[in-house]
Amino acid sequence: MSTSDNPYIRTIITDTNARYLGIPIEQLMDKAGRGIAQELIKKYGKTKSYTIVCGIGNNGGDGFATAYYLKDLGVKDIYVYLVGRISDLKSEASQNFWEKIKKSQGITTYSDAYAKDIIQKDVSVECLLGTGIQGKLHKRFHDVIVRLTKQRTKIVAVDVPAPGYNPDFSISLLYPKSAQATVVDIGMPKEVDLYAGPGEVKALTIPKEHSYKSQNGELLVFGGSDQFHGAPLMAMKAASKLIGSVFYYTTPENRMVAQDMKTGLSEFIMVDDNSLEKYANYANAFLIGPGLEDNLPTKALVSTLLRNFPEKPVVLDAYAISVATDKGLLKNRILTPHRGELRHLFGDENIQKLGEKGLEGKLKRFAVENECYIILKGHTDILFHKNGTVVLNKSGNQGMAKGGTGDVLAGIIAALLTKNDPWTSMKAGTFVNGKAGDILSEKFGYNFSATDLIPAIQETFEWARTY
Repeated sequence: MSTSDNPYIRTIITDTNARYLGIPIEQLMDKAGRGIAQELIKKYGKTKSYTIVCGIGNNGGDGFATAYYLKDLGVKDIYVYLVGRISDLKSEASQNFWEKIKKSQGITTYSDAYAKDIIQKDVSVECLLGTGIQGKLHKRFHDVIVRLTKQRTKIVAVDVPAPGYNPDFSISLLYPKSAQATVVDIGMPKEVDLYAGPGEVKALTIPKEHSYKSQNGELLVFGGSDQFHGAPLMAMKAASKLIGSVFYYTTPENRMVAQDMKTGLSEFIMVDDNSLEKYANYANAFLIGPGLEDNLPTKALVSTLLRNFPEKPVVLDAYAISVATDKGLLKNRILTPHRGELRHLFGDENIQKLGEKGLEGKLKRFAVENECYIILKGHTDILFHKNGTVVLNKSGNQGMAKGGTGDVLAGIIAALLTKNDPWTSMKAGTFVNGKAGDILSEKFGYNFSATDLIPAIQETFEWARTY
């Protein structure tokens, strides 16, 4: 199950990406308020009196907009309580709707309200927190919920009901967020679901306060050869910033160089043939491919790992994609080819010449038939879900058309995969990698390297989490 299937997480992703894409929040709030008001009148009528209890976030703004449209549609007795200060309202859209209802005859407003201030009316509408609910309710909000539930009134929840609030009627925005909810379409543009953005980063698992390294993700990397030493190093440098432990297994001819590599990166543990099974069991996910050569011994090792650990989440990169000829090994795995590497997937040297629509259709069918995930790297990354969903990532720029940037991407996604589902890991990883390149482009133009991406990735994760 994808993290984004959780209604709470899905709403965070949608709201964050909508802001990132420049979707006017006031426009969405307006449609939400109109739709909620229509559903309330359909359920309870225009002659009832309404209490709307609001928080300082956008869920509260939806409550203000609801009051505005209840009045517009003919309701004459409306009370709005803001549980918080006007100066603390989170968005300009909420502030604007508050000003509208304050000026509207027939709507009585109270700011900085407490439970004792709330007067009983026929219908109570809760717009306190929405998706802002995390953990235990603050006492002030808890007291308000207790007050509402003890009154002899019909109680309604908008979006995600507050803990302890058991509504007679639930209204969800955009998609259902509780059982038996009535859904209001707020006119969210399709682009919000089409493009990856900072919302996916907010959906990622974060380390718990008192956790230790094995609880924060452990990754086994199999890569490198006597010709390509740097690729796995780039991937491991990126991964080591995000998780607890990185284990590195490489081909026999590369092991002496790999030992020397530890002077440049001390965060990985070298794995030999005798300890491979042990560390493979320890690992939450595998990254296979960076720097491997396309030869029979390598393919045999890759196939053995995949067969022996069929349930292990895996990112297959570069020449490791060539094992895709054995389709039974791909279920729930992530493949990260660029156009030139598609020949490994289909055994066709001319596949990269296929037009965009034809290629997208071919990869979509492949993902569905093999129950796998694919990222086609390019100017616009195309992400394919095993269920046929397609998402695009437009972050990044031509400065990233350099050796090593794909290895960094593979390291990010594989690290995220240790503690997150494949789809969330893919979307968050591709967005962050490209956005880090955009941050570097603002500073240096297109004159930066894959190595420069790694500190920029750390900066990007922090930016996205607080966006």
